[in-house]
Amino acid sequence: MTQTPEPKRASRMPRWMKAVFALSLAGNLAVVGIMAGAALREDGPGHRRHKAPPPPAAADAIGAVMYRSFDRDERRALRDMAGGKHGDIVERRLAELNDLLEVIQSDPLDVDTLHARIEAQTRAAQAFRSTMHEVWIAELQKMTPEERAAFAEKVKEHVARFRKPRSERERGEAPRN
Repeated sequence: MTQTPEPKRASRMPRWMKAVFALSLAGNLAVVGIMAGAALREDGPGHRRHKAPPPPAAADAIGAVMYRSFDRDERRALRDMAGGKHGDIVERRLAELNDLLEVIQSDPLDVDTLHARIEAQTRAAQAFRSTMHEVWIAELQKMTPEERAAFAEKVKEHVARFRKPRSERERGEAPRN
């Protein structure tokens, strides 16, 4: 006589337990994937990723805060001055860019013209910055010592937005207890 094997029984594991097992496996795989991605993302020792742009130059930071303290009409007059004949600063910068691109695309490249146009744009930008510095210095001269102290705090807050404080470990200091 031949014996036929008995059919195997279906697993006695309840369906809800199978679902919990599947979710647990998916969660573990997600954690492993995140950790692997973080490890692969690191560019090596000593490499720092910039999470924010560098803080503005000192005079630019002061100027930005001072600009925000002006009333609407004063800000409009300063923007008009920045825009020059173009009406606004964006149009002006686009016109300056197109001016340079025209020279760059010419054949042959006229290096002397390119230098001259870059120099003219640099002089115009510097003249505008100097004018702006004079404006905000004049405003500072009108302030009382208390107003200047409050203004200095606003500048510090403005610059702090660009930097997160470095951790003690990054500075090479021992942790404080």
